[in-house]
Amino acid sequence: MSTKILVLALSVFCFLFGTQNAMAQSAFVISAADQSVASSGGQASFSLDFSIQQTTGTIEETRGFSFSCSHDDTLLAVTPSGTGPYVPGTLGPITALNGGTGPDFIQGEIFPNGFTCGVIYAFTAQNQTITYEIAKPVISADYETLPGALTGVTGDLLTQISQGSGLGSPPTATVVVIGSGESAPASVETCSVTIQAAPPIVFNCQVEDSAASFNGSSGAGSATVGLSISEDISAGGSANPTQGFSLGLSYDGQVIDATGVTQGASLSALESGAGAEFFNVSLLAGGLTVGCIYDFQGVSFLEFGLPEEVLSIDFDTVAGTLAGSAPSSVTETTLTPVVGLGPTGVTLVMVVDGTSIPMNGLSGVLSLTALGGFDRGDCNVDGTLDLADVIKLLGGLFAGDTLLCNDACDGNDDEVMDIADAIVLLGVLFSGDPAPPGAGSCAPDPTEGALTCDSFPVCE
Repeated sequence: MSTKILVLALSVFCFLFGTQNAMAQSAFVISAADQSVASSGGQASFSLDFSIQQTTGTIEETRGFSFSCSHDDTLLAVTPSGTGPYVPGTLGPITALNGGTGPDFIQGEIFPNGFTCGVIYAFTAQNQTITYEIAKPVISADYETLPGALTGVTGDLLTQISQGSGLGSPPTATVVVIGSGESAPASVETCSVTIQAAPPIVFNCQVEDSAASFNGSSGAGSATVGLSISEDISAGGSANPTQGFSLGLSYDGQVIDATGVTQGASLSALESGAGAEFFNVSLLAGGLTVGCIYDFQGVSFLEFGLPEEVLSIDFDTVAGTLAGSAPSSVTETTLTPVVGLGPTGVTLVMVVDGTSIPMNGLSGVLSLTALGGFDRGDCNVDGTLDLADVIKLLGGLFAGDTLLCNDACDGNDDEVMDIADAIVLLGVLFSGDPAPPGAGSCAPDPTEGALTCDSFPVCE
């Protein structure tokens, strides 16, 4: 429709101001500068500023022009300027026409492989003319790459914008209107656009180092481990919007066993607080897998420019393995994001623009500290050293009171529980004497001897 309007407008214009002369001596070149554009997130966009310059003949006053440009329709598309008929952007002297209101007529049409453009400076005002003794910018056109066109492209991509052929119905001529309405021949110079390959997209899946404790006697305990994701961002770059991920996590099933996986804060906030629309967890022997899609409509995205915890994983210790651990001893176990767990071999990937990007799996260490031992001087096992401990000790020595931990009542650590221990504790409490060795913390008895500690709940 817009091409027919353009042809009609140009015909009326020539009728008003003169007849066409295909043999005009003047010739013009329409050109746009070569350029390089960087791609990001699998896409690239750019704008071409087209200029006109008269190359032969006496410099003419021009009254309008039309031309068409073509491009690779498997790679590029012209971006519409709005919802109505296509109107290219105006530049320089075109914008200044008619007191700054622009040309009386400017319109074009977008095709899969190019666009057309026609401009009439003024329908009646004969003083609205432009000379092109030098290249002057006239219009701009915006381009963008087609979705998925850059998928798999690892190097720079060269494409060309050239003079169109057969665009429009009838086809739009590439001409400049001069004098009193003559059509002077024009040509569109081919320009090259280099789409620079984006730096490789790199995501890291990191198990956070964590610590927890367990009962050294029974081996029972629990722990929570966080797993975060981050993207390596180059200088001046920005984080890619992600759509989902999958991962496997391997660990020593003889030491810990996963009991559940919950979504991190950013995932939980998706879908108005309902969390990711698809979130599947499989707990395996010695590992687990997670598959996550933020939403099936593809309208929810998360960015990981900074490390962000996406999963919180709960574990129980394997009591049979850790039972009998010495108090304060530490068992370290490594957790590693991996590929290939589960019956389907779950991948370790992040999804960006519908494309799976492999993630780096970075291990973390869970440090498990065995609780146990006793706090020397805390004879009544209440977690504090005070006069009640001395009274409890004396009750055990002279009244037959039950003592849960004889080692804790051995204030001077001579492996004999007697009145000397009460004297030592009183000196600590009221005379400023130094605390007995091991007081104030849970620790095993450093001295071998006959005294025992049947139970010390504060340290378990």
